Amino acid sequence: MNPTTDAPTTGAPTADAPTTWRRRPGRRLTTAVAVAAFLALASACVPMPPTPPVDLTKCPAAPAGQVQVAVVVLGGAPTSPSIVCVVVPEGSDGLDALAARAQRVGKGAPRLGFGDAFVCGIDGVPAAPACGDSGPDGFSYWNYWTGESSGWTAAETGAGDRTVTQGSVDAWVFGTWDFTTTFPEPPAVSSDFGTLTS
Repeated sequence: MNPTTDAPTTGAPTADAPTTWRRRPGRRLTTAVAVAAFLALASACVPMPPTPPVDLTKCPAAPAGQVQVAVVVLGGAPTSPSIVCVVVPEGSDGLDALAARAQRVGKGAPRLGFGDAFVCGIDGVPAAPACGDSGPDGFSYWNYWTGESSGWTAAETGAGDRTVTQGSVDAWVFGTWDFTTTFPEPPAVSSDFGTLTS
């Protein structure tokens, strides 16, 4: 047998024939599947980049019949003001806006007292059952302010009696005052809706 022309091209090599092994198609497919599985597993093990925190000062879109309200809270921790823009139905009051703020920041609803006419606690400050308590340094409670582009004004009505509208600004400041030497002060941030939420 002429090894150049008569040698078989498949099967086991013979002593006088050149080796011409033919790769089985199934082996190539199995290897490709294994590589694909390895790459998929490797990509699954790569940690995903952290999701950036939501900027709560930015207002969610307000559909028809809804209004955007900026709510500022200062008291407890952190010591810097918390500024949150919320969306509430038209005709809502200041308590509704405050409750919407608690929901957006993932906190419990404001704690109310005296027939739900008085805000006792915000974000757990002060701890229950404290509610407008008096002490040697004065009264400790949440003071309510409203904001306009011209500045802050101590609220003349309770939050439940104030109807918020598009662009309203409400602020809540916790402190202790004796009204002789110490008096409530507004938060040291802008009172302008556009500035707070830009």
